[in-house]
Amino acid sequence: MGSKFISALKCFFKCPADTMRLMLSLNPPYDSQAVEAVKAHCPGIEVESVGFYVGLFLALVFLALCVMAYILSLLYRMGGI
Repeated sequence: MGSKFISALKCFFKCPADTMRLMLSLNPPYDSQAVEAVKAHCPGIEVESVGFYVGLFLALVFLALCVMAYILSLLYRMGGI
């Protein structure tokens, strides 16, 4: 899982628009332009798993930002900021 996750993140940073287009398409007949672009930029990656791992990464980033916002709001209420 680790190598698939890392390779999906590398692919996301190389071509974020096409990776997001893959992630947002829910049905298996993906956008053919996005699939070709991802295969061109990231050879040897499973196109089906890119959307899952990128979505997982973005969910973790969102969770971390929510926790940081909560901590900052607590500090603001206590007068620490």
